[in-house]
Amino acid sequence: MGPSAGALRRATIVLLFAALIWGSMIPVLATLAQHYDIWLLSGARYLLGLPVLWLAVLLSAPPAAAPGKLNWSRLLKLGAAMTGFSVFYTFGVANTHPATAAIVLMCAPIWATLLSRLMLGATTPQGFFTTLVLVVLGGIIVVAGTPGRQSGGYGLEGGEGLLVIAQLSWSWYSIRAQQWLADRGQIALSALTSTVASVLLGIVCLVVWGAGGITWPVRPPTIGELGMIAWVGVFGVAIAILLWNTGVSLVGVPVASLFSNSAPVFAIGLAALFGHEPSWLQLVGGVVVLGSIGQLQLRQMWAARSPRPSP
Repeated sequence: MGPSAGALRRATIVLLFAALIWGSMIPVLATLAQHYDIWLLSGARYLLGLPVLWLAVLLSAPPAAAPGKLNWSRLLKLGAAMTGFSVFYTFGVANTHPATAAIVLMCAPIWATLLSRLMLGATTPQGFFTTLVLVVLGGIIVVAGTPGRQSGGYGLEGGEGLLVIAQLSWSWYSIRAQQWLADRGQIALSALTSTVASVLLGIVCLVVWGAGGITWPVRPPTIGELGMIAWVGVFGVAIAILLWNTGVSLVGVPVASLFSNSAPVFAIGLAALFGHEPSWLQLVGGVVVLGSIGQLQLRQMWAARSPRPSP
């Protein structure tokens, strides 16, 4: 039996909010990266997000049933998967043509679906694969229509495989986190895994620093930059990860991953608010992405409301 209509509505809301937050990260991080090292930004994001997650744990009601004993080996694996995503993503983007990187990232729902099939034998709702093709196609149209897109072909530059590994790491984390920690609730699940990931990411940053790979800022951040750093930490990590895990718990990784492709669409909308007019291709691609996701969710809601035949 699939998710109820109520679960589908909640999943749609939380996953769209997560995509909206991740979409806002694109222009914000691009602005911050002009003055601050990307490794420092990655570490700062997690450190700023953790207090918010643990405060939410303290304020939330405990699970109705007592959770099982915490398996530290599994928790370490989950944190390593989150860290792997961050590291592989960083190196992948740095070694891939921007247009090619964006297109590879648009294929995330494909890898999520394949991994769910392999790990869980998961089935997908009716019409999912048509929606998958349309969402990926719409995302590619959005990328191709970006005004002022860096010139050059879509040739391979070596980082594309790292981006795929990053996506597989995130999908693996999303699946296993629900299997191993869902009994603790989505807030505690997000706080525990993010804490381990921040420690591991901190170790990675120390290694990179020791190898001379981190450039320290030459001036203190402005008030505006502090606000942007707080945004990418509190919302880009803490809130977005919590929303994502909640959505995955309701509809599974394949369907949830479709929503991640709407992040660039929201980025376009946010950019338009600041005077950056989108191209007609971006608008068409955005309509295709959001329309495809919307019709799939509506079809599932109608199916969930329909009376089921008696046995």
